[in-house]
Amino acid sequence: MSRKMRQGPICVGLLSITGMMWLLVTNTAVGQTAEAFYESDVESIVQGKCIRCHRSGGQASYTELKFTSSVSGNHGVFDRFVNSPTKGARANTVLSKIRGALGHGGGQVLSQGSADYQKFSSYMDLLSDEQPVDPSVLKVALEEPVKGQVHTGVGNLRGWAIASEGITKVEILVDGVLAFEAPYGGERGDVGGAFPDVAGSSESGFSLAYNYSSLSAGSHTITAVAYNALGETKKSAARFEVVRFDSPFISDPNAVNLDNASCTVSSDEISIVDALVEGSVYDLRLKWRTAEQGFEIIEIR
Repeated sequence: MSRKMRQGPICVGLLSITGMMWLLVTNTAVGQTAEAFYESDVESIVQGKCIRCHRSGGQASYTELKFTSSVSGNHGVFDRFVNSPTKGARANTVLSKIRGALGHGGGQVLSQGSADYQKFSSYMDLLSDEQPVDPSVLKVALEEPVKGQVHTGVGNLRGWAIASEGITKVEILVDGVLAFEAPYGGERGDVGGAFPDVAGSSESGFSLAYNYSSLSAGSHTITAVAYNALGETKKSAARFEVVRFDSPFISDPNAVNLDNASCTVSSDEISIVDALVEGSVYDLRLKWRTAEQGFEIIEIR
């Protein structure tokens, strides 16, 4: 004779609550990237229950799953583990371990019916199903003029640009208007080290001498526009201030006289009072600029 088990109202209620929690977590994960879901729902579990062993010096420090205080770094640890050697290959391994199976040294960490376990399960699904990021690269960085700083006289206009398909040109716009193309192909070992998989990244610099005093005093914007071989573009811009003397270029070697000027020094700044420039007396302030590796005039009064 078979015997039917009858579920009481308390049992049915618990099952309903568990089902609702499961559904809630699943719906929360929908539409999120794996990294965003990890940050919002999983990182707190890792810090509360996993990192005690899975850290440098911990009992599980010998494993591939070793965590720190870095949210993006911890997501990367899971991403590499779960998706090796193929997409989602070890998702079930993670879930089995946290519920105490497969000889997990830490035993059961989360019960299979818990909301936290479902968060891990949803995270594993996102990691396993997420489409890989487009490997093509197109980047440009305008390093000088420096955003928010003051420039004057003849200085550098420089930066770098890389593309998987190769860079065909870098255009320079001044206040939104095309001014010229920048010479491209300068040696940039630092960029090559940062992007070793992009061909030509070690020769990705663009640089030229530029007379900032050809611009009017006040705010300006310079934009570098990099083009790849597919015609796609990427921009990098800097808004900066210009200070200048009356002449855009002082060519007379005797135009500047400091015989009657006085100088004070404070930290990385030099102040000059009563400088004679082209027959006019000015007070000047110079500041050390790391990008220029020298002192630059930042104030003319």
